Amino acid sequence: MARITTMAACLAGAILVSGCGFQPLYAERSGSGDVSGDLAAVEISRIPDRAGQILRNELLDLMNPNGEPENPRYTLEVTLKTRKEKLGIQKDETATRANMTLTSVFFLREKASGAITYRSRAATTASYNIVDSGYETLSAERSALRRGLIVIADNINLRLSAYFNRLRFLRKRQ
Repeated sequence: MARITTMAACLAGAILVSGCGFQPLYAERSGSGDVSGDLAAVEISRIPDRAGQILRNELLDLMNPNGEPENPRYTLEVTLKTRKEKLGIQKDETATRANMTLTSVFFLREKASGAITYRSRAATTASYNIVDSGYETLSAERSALRRGLIVIADNINLRLSAYFNRLRFLRKRQ
C-alpha cells in the first residue's frame, strides 16, 4: 500500500511540474541554445588583489569550464570589498572570534554596445576563530575568506543564470 501511495505521489508531482511550465535552468533547449552557452560567452575582467584573483578563478570554473571565451558577447566587471570585525571580546580585551564580510558589486556589460545590461550585488559573512597561535589564526582567516568567495561566486553565477533565462523567456514571448 505504501509503495502504491509513493508512486501515486510521484506521478501527481510530475504532472503538476510539467503543467506549470517548469524547465531546468541549465538544460539544453532546441533551437534557442541554453543558459550554459550564455554564461560561457561572458569574459570575466580582472579583479584586484588576491581575494579578487580567487573570486575570478571560481567564476571561471563555474561559468567557463572550457576556458576563456573566444568571442565573448559580454564582459563581467566585479568589485570586491572585505571587512573584518572582531567578536567575542574577553575581559582582557582580546578577541576570540571574528567575522569577515565580503561584498561584491557586479555589472554585465554588452561587448558590442558597451551598455550595462545587468547589475547586482552579492554579500556574505564568514566566521573564524582567533587563537593564540598566529599561524592558526591566519590559516582560519584564509579559510573563511575562501569559503566566502565561493559563496559570492555561486551567488553571482546563479543571478546571471536567472538573468539569461529571463532574457530567453522574454525573447520567446515576442
